[in-house]
Amino acid sequence: MNADPKSQKPKLLKTVPCDRQLFSARFSPCGQFLASGAMDRAVMRWRVADNDLLPLPPVTGGNGWVQSIAFHPAEKLLFVSDSWGRLACTPVEGDAPAVKWEQTAAHDGTIRRIAVSSDGKLLATCSADSFVRVWNAADGSPAAKFEHTSDVFSLTFTPDNSQIIFGDMFGKVFALDFAAGKTVREFDGGLFYKLSRLQDVAGLRVLTFIDNGRTLVAAGCQPEGGGFLEGAPLLLQFDFNTGQRISETRFGAKDGFIHDLTLHPQGYFIAVTSGQPGSGKIIFLRPQEKEPFFTHSDIPNLHAVALHPDGCRFVVTSTNRESNGNGRQLTKDGQYPANSSPLHLFEIPA
Repeated sequence: MNADPKSQKPKLLKTVPCDRQLFSARFSPCGQFLASGAMDRAVMRWRVADNDLLPLPPVTGGNGWVQSIAFHPAEKLLFVSDSWGRLACTPVEGDAPAVKWEQTAAHDGTIRRIAVSSDGKLLATCSADSFVRVWNAADGSPAAKFEHTSDVFSLTFTPDNSQIIFGDMFGKVFALDFAAGKTVREFDGGLFYKLSRLQDVAGLRVLTFIDNGRTLVAAGCQPEGGGFLEGAPLLLQFDFNTGQRISETRFGAKDGFIHDLTLHPQGYFIAVTSGQPGSGKIIFLRPQEKEPFFTHSDIPNLHAVALHPDGCRFVVTSTNRESNGNGRQLTKDGQYPANSSPLHLFEIPA
């Protein structure tokens, strides 16, 4: 196990180019593969070497942006969703793995998040169509559904898989007894929402558990305004048994969203933020502390963080620095350059 990195900065091992824009990124539980969803309906894949990521042929399918992916906890299977409401399961290894199953219209519109139960038996998905749906992971058959009153932005299973925690556009977070088809508890995440210029500005992006399920963590942005959105990355912690908020942490005044967050085995968060083009940070934070003990601000436009199962390496995805489309120059042959998303492989020193 690695030493406390308070005095040892993570080391950038390699930046791996990618010719398209990426969303989420995740390592397989076996540690042999990295996968990332792209804006062109592809799932990009890499085989993991010691200090490198070796590209594999992408997995294609569906019609829209691949916004959320998740691995089965025990098998080399990848669950994939897109902005057209498709949900699919595919093996992650092989040159051209065939889709195991798919639901072409799992939701009416963008699937924002996939969660997998810890035993690998169930999937949960949420969408702009206001539904939370539960699926059998083995064959993709429907297992349960719940219709909410607004867009649902994030969700996760409780550690015992008995409930689904989901959060909506207004920052409200609910515990759903999906077998009974009703919510049984509510948590106040109203700081993630603002009505601005007749716009509902939604800031919630991540829900997860720590402390063996005793603490519920919600992360995203506390919006300051709509239109040209500005806001502070925000992390809230709740006592899951009482529903009381026990911690409230902001990172900077106008750094935007915590887009992704993972918990290191040593008990600290690794989070990535992104706001206006050209901004973004990697943040290391202990749950009981108010200030990060490590911040990396040299990589802008961060959207995903994936921690390798060995706890010694992590990857962040970013969009190229020139991603702002206002006033960009055409190339000499008259082409408008597309955005891309390099991956940055870090090592946490032992």
